[in-house]
Amino acid sequence: MSQDDSPMNLEQAAHLLEGGGAVRLRLEPDRRILFGAWGIAWLVGYGALWWTAQATSDQTPTALAFALFAFLLVAASLVTAVHTSRRAAGVRGASAKTGEMYGWSWAVTFLAVSVVLGSLSRFDIPPQQFAVIANVIPVLLVGALYMAGAATYRETSWFVLGAWISAVGAVATVIDMPTAYLVMALAGGGVMLGVAAWAQISPGRPSPSAKRAS
Repeated sequence: MSQDDSPMNLEQAAHLLEGGGAVRLRLEPDRRILFGAWGIAWLVGYGALWWTAQATSDQTPTALAFALFAFLLVAASLVTAVHTSRRAAGVRGASAKTGEMYGWSWAVTFLAVSVVLGSLSRFDIPPQQFAVIANVIPVLLVGALYMAGAATYRETSWFVLGAWISAVGAVATVIDMPTAYLVMALAGGGVMLGVAAWAQISPGRPSPSAKRAS
């Protein structure tokens, strides 16, 4: 038996495992960017909904606030899609394709949500009921996408955050408007920004340069 035909030794196996780990680190989205983008979108967007609702007689947000919120959601989804796709650039294989599809699923989903909510606004839906619908749909989708990302990248923290967001969204449906908007801004957007900050200062988190060097 030649050396090339010999069983893989421990050193070769370790090298392959290290290489696989480096690829996984390169493909894994930066939590600071993802959680930061969505945290800002929710904190500012829901904050605007809550703030403008205080000035209306029926306690419903203004059309401008809804437009701002929709813009922020689409912007955050595009940041997610572009960032995830760039992480997969230059990497071939099933893992890269999975990461790219996962990233663009955010953009496709929230572009569709914007169209659906815009279409619903044409119907004679009472403002309070429309507010609940417009609130819970994107919340549950964000929670589901984070949990799907947890399965994709094997990140337990993503699953916990997705479950938390889904739970906060469910609780918000039983809270009177516009207080629910404030809850979503703080318990949703605030928590995501907190996780982004924790990812920045957390010891042992590989730096972007270290990941690229791998």
